[in-house]
Amino acid sequence: MSKIHVNNAWFYSFHGCLHEESVIGAEYLVNVMVETNTDVADKNDDLNSTVDYVDIYNAIKTEMVKPSKLLESVMDRMIVSIKGINSNITVVDVSIKKLSPPIGGNVDSVELRKKV
Repeated sequence: MSKIHVNNAWFYSFHGCLHEESVIGAEYLVNVMVETNTDVADKNDDLNSTVDYVDIYNAIKTEMVKPSKLLESVMDRMIVSIKGINSNITVVDVSIKKLSPPIGGNVDSVELRKKV
């Protein structure tokens, strides 16, 4: 098994329960790791034999542009989309980090993570 990572994909999105979040938006960093069998690709040097990280990024981007109240909803859609890329994906690990969240204190970020 191999692990393919997409690290710190940056987005300006409009997620959150507060009305202001849907208007002014916020910065997000998304990290994704997928596990997949790359034995065939290791030998044949053919992109069609593995999971293309461009497809992973596009799945992330598609879900990040859809405004949601909860990051949990965004993450669930993202996992479903990523798993649909290739039937050889056995594990998906996603984290979504919201930078400078509006929580009434000096906090760098909040993060939600799920591995399935």
